[in-house]
Amino acid sequence: MHHGKRDPVEPWRQVARYNGGVKTRSSAALVVLALVAGAAAFYYFQQQRLVQPAADPGEVVDGDWLEHLYSQNPKVAEEAARQLNELGTSALPEIRVALHDPAADSARKKAALKACGLLGPLAAPAMADVATHLPDPELTAEAAVALSFMGREAYGPLRDGASSDDPIVRRESLRSMGKLRERAPLDARAVVPLLLQGLADPDPGVRAVAATYLGIIHAEGTSVVPALIETLQDEEAEVRAAAATALGSFDTDGHLALPALRKATADRNENVAREAGLAIVKLQSSSRK
Repeated sequence: MHHGKRDPVEPWRQVARYNGGVKTRSSAALVVLALVAGAAAFYYFQQQRLVQPAADPGEVVDGDWLEHLYSQNPKVAEEAARQLNELGTSALPEIRVALHDPAADSARKKAALKACGLLGPLAAPAMADVATHLPDPELTAEAAVALSFMGREAYGPLRDGASSDDPIVRRESLRSMGKLRERAPLDARAVVPLLLQGLADPDPGVRAVAATYLGIIHAEGTSVVPALIETLQDEEAEVRAAAATALGSFDTDGHLALPALRKATADRNENVAREAGLAIVKLQSSSRK
């Protein structure tokens, strides 16, 4: 039996390969262990962070509830609103000071206006203070919203705002008047004529709001539906779409608009065409009831 010569170095090479493999596997194992340990530590510290007790909003709102009404932290804003409601009418002096203070920035004035809205009719003594901020471009929206919550007496300032030279004031006044009609409540006959005037406003934003709230109120159909049918021809798509949507809110009187709505389903603007189609469906559904 023939035996070849044995390489005396080969066993050492095998040992080296074996040891190298062991070292490689050991290194890989160490890396895995390090990653596992790191992940475990991260998870532990995350859990520790999550179980830390959150700051009590009552501690954050340190008495200056007005400053915190617009907080980005919902809990802080909620706590500020709670403190305001507890104060009730006794909060009005601070609110009025903020509204009259020429040094107060717009953020504080907005908070004061929001406070009036939250108090609602309780803030009626500050009605004139709120109304004076309607013409301020930075505060128009906030003042109008506040008035919409403050009771029937807000009708006067909002009616005056609807005839302002500023289209933004007219738009927001009409919007808030539409909301006030339900919240106060107001007789539709006090609001609808102003909204009908809004359909003829030179500003498309005012016309769109007027059409929208005529649909929301959906009263005085004999005079409103023909006006909305005419508005389906408005040059602005936004206004035509609002008119189509509004017409779908009227029952018996709304059926007079079906021919015009069918024509509007071919409008060059897809949003107008869609709203016209939806209005037709609503009107036809109401006729089956």
